[in-house]
Amino acid sequence: MSTSVVIRRVARASGGQNSPELVATRMRSFASSLSPRTAATFLAIMTDDGLENYLISPDTDSMNKAALSAAHAVTGRLSYADALPNLHTAREVGHLFFRPGGTRSSTTQSGRDPFSMAASLADMPVGSWVAITMRAPHRGLLLHEDRLWDRWIKGRIVGGTHHSLEPNGVIAHVAAASTSRSSVDSLLRQVSGDMHGFDLETRTVRFPRPWVLAQLITVTLAIVTAGIGMQLAAPSIATLVPGPVTSIITTTLFAPAMLPLLAMAGYVLWGRWYEKRFRTGRFPLPPRRWALRTRPPMQGNDQGRAESAQDFQSGSSKRSVDPGDYPLNRGAFKLGAILPVGALAPASGAASGTSETGDRGAPASLLRRIGPVIGLDAIGRMVRLSALDLWAGIAVFGKPRSGKSYLLRSLFAFLLMDQQPLPRDDATSPEQSTSMLGDQGAIVAFESKSGKDAAEYQAWATSLGSRKVHVFDLADPDGARIDMFSGGDGILDSAAKFVEKMIYHWGPDSIGAASAKTLRGVFTTALGIPTDVLDEAIGTHPEAPTPPPVATPMSIAHALLGGFGEEFGVHLAETIRRRLADVKAGRAEGEKESLEIAVGGLSELYSAAVKPAGRAALQKAPSSKLEVLMLAPHWWRPEGRVTTIEEILRRHLRVVINSGATSTRTGASRDNLRLPAAVGNALSGMLLYSLKEAIQDVCAGWEEQGRYVAIICDELARVATNSPEVIEWTRMQGRSFGVIPIYATQEPDQLPDAVRRTMFSLSTVISYAQENSDVATQIAKDFTGGASEGFEVVHPKEVMDLPRYMTLVRTVLEQQRQNVFTAKVHPFEDDRDSFRDVVYPAETEDRSR
Repeated sequence: MSTSVVIRRVARASGGQNSPELVATRMRSFASSLSPRTAATFLAIMTDDGLENYLISPDTDSMNKAALSAAHAVTGRLSYADALPNLHTAREVGHLFFRPGGTRSSTTQSGRDPFSMAASLADMPVGSWVAITMRAPHRGLLLHEDRLWDRWIKGRIVGGTHHSLEPNGVIAHVAAASTSRSSVDSLLRQVSGDMHGFDLETRTVRFPRPWVLAQLITVTLAIVTAGIGMQLAAPSIATLVPGPVTSIITTTLFAPAMLPLLAMAGYVLWGRWYEKRFRTGRFPLPPRRWALRTRPPMQGNDQGRAESAQDFQSGSSKRSVDPGDYPLNRGAFKLGAILPVGALAPASGAASGTSETGDRGAPASLLRRIGPVIGLDAIGRMVRLSALDLWAGIAVFGKPRSGKSYLLRSLFAFLLMDQQPLPRDDATSPEQSTSMLGDQGAIVAFESKSGKDAAEYQAWATSLGSRKVHVFDLADPDGARIDMFSGGDGILDSAAKFVEKMIYHWGPDSIGAASAKTLRGVFTTALGIPTDVLDEAIGTHPEAPTPPPVATPMSIAHALLGGFGEEFGVHLAETIRRRLADVKAGRAEGEKESLEIAVGGLSELYSAAVKPAGRAALQKAPSSKLEVLMLAPHWWRPEGRVTTIEEILRRHLRVVINSGATSTRTGASRDNLRLPAAVGNALSGMLLYSLKEAIQDVCAGWEEQGRYVAIICDELARVATNSPEVIEWTRMQGRSFGVIPIYATQEPDQLPDAVRRTMFSLSTVISYAQENSDVATQIAKDFTGGASEGFEVVHPKEVMDLPRYMTLVRTVLEQQRQNVFTAKVHPFEDDRDSFRDVVYPAETEDRSR
């Protein structure tokens, strides 16, 4: 295949069919891009997987756009193919030729299905194919095919109406291949019959053509026979013609006999070469007639008079009329632009194979350099989101392994790149040396799969500049940690805020008013005492837990809630009170105020008025939550590498909070350490709430200052299980704090109602393929919006039939909603070092758009 030719496959798409009027309009748009030397071929081939349809044309901008028009005409999805299926399987190839002298007929296109050919082709034997190659008519001074055709066709029709007289008609050549000659003949008759309005008599021709060979052989035999006759007659005419003259005549007759033989050999070689072009997919231009002059129609026909049977009866008194010579090469036909569309339209049913969503072109405004690349459209152009509209949020839906994580990391890469513009001398385009959002931005990503996925964020940091990405592995006992008890004005406030984080994750129905009060009490105590008080209690109690827990505020609270038994809880409370007494008496060092607050927190469970049965009733519900948190005892240690959310924001750090398995690639101490899902989800959800609280404390006015906080969450259902508070806040109030919310989940139904509504209220919604029809219906309804007719209606089947890595997108530009479009996510991670040049290429995009 020549490098100047591109192959595009057209797959059956969801969403029904266009009206014939819309099909005709789009096919005329396609035909307008053809020229006499620029051809396109519609190829339909039956493979073991079903009927496959291809569009083959030169690789030019105009033909790429024309290909989209053709695909939209058949509501098909366009994709590039590396090669065509094997066209050598079928034994016989035939070509459709005009047959002069046939019965003249007239058929109409009105009310006919332009796609009926697709249904017929679906019955072809495996290996069979049909190719319709089209070009524009020649309109030169010596050869004006439109003018010649119009004059000729008007002699065959009544009223001057015919498909070939419509605007942007094409000159077409039809070829077919199948298992036998009779099958090829039948297939070509079927094709001509399915092109409604095609009213010419045709026949099947094969190359090299037998009658041409027969003519050349006849000429050769005639010349040789004459020479032999002259040789035999030489003795008889010797008295009249001298012998030397006879020899010269004989030689003169035998010598030209070689010319037809040479012509025949050359014609055979040409015929085989011509057939080979079809076999290899290099479809030639429809031929043109080389006659300097064609016999025009006789009077009557050129006035559009219909001929009747009387015109052909012998003895008719009327003067015989003649339609004149067929004005084109007999292997070419002038067709209305809509007639060949059936060869491109994928069939429905089993013969069509899989169904795929049709391409929806992106608005031209999203092809400009306005922000991160979301993917590629059907002809390989970069489609973007508006960077200045990112504050309005991005929601991504997709089943597992659809590519959600890949997309979120590419958005992360854009933010990281945007924070580190290149020096002007190093930039290959002006955009590479400027920043759209500014270099002061914190990025917090929540990762739930594995450390290997978290390491991809770090790999982006290595490729794009000097700014690091810090990974917090929740399951790594030796890793860096985030202090979740930070924030708050004093011990009481810190305890209350920590309980709010728990309520956010477990929900107010699970942690009611009584449980919240109990939790505030025990955490007030746990945060107000030195952790060595727990060690002292363990050392002085005969039934202390073994092995002893790590002394942390969490383990102290757990013990006070009866996690290590009723007796040990009472003993720990007594030890705390004794420590306060020792500090007051000067027998021990410590902060008296903190200890007094801590002892005050014991009143809820360990005052003299509380009996063991009553204490057990208060402990039962909240203790189950702490049992979950205690499954990550290392996370609550106050010493070691510990930071706070507030510090992350102030320093504009880029962090990944990984609740999945660890990986040494991120700096974890070991591979494949994993917390139970309940623990990872609880810690992630509480950290998300901590982030929201810290943003309110640290980031007031950041939008006006040109600073931002990007929150990237790969599996929102894990961190927003029971409360919509954080997600609603980031959408409704986060803008003034510079918040950019980017959330993903598998299905909307995994989320609480309020969170689901918030997700769909984000200004950009991206969906990969969905398998559940109810989910697809919900997404399609949101994408359709107020549209009720036309191509803007998104059908649920379109959402279900998206190919892998293909997305449906609705977004905004300057807060104005754009039409829904499709985009295939670009494989940026295959070559991170060229990310800048792909997003901001030097001169590959038309900036005039």
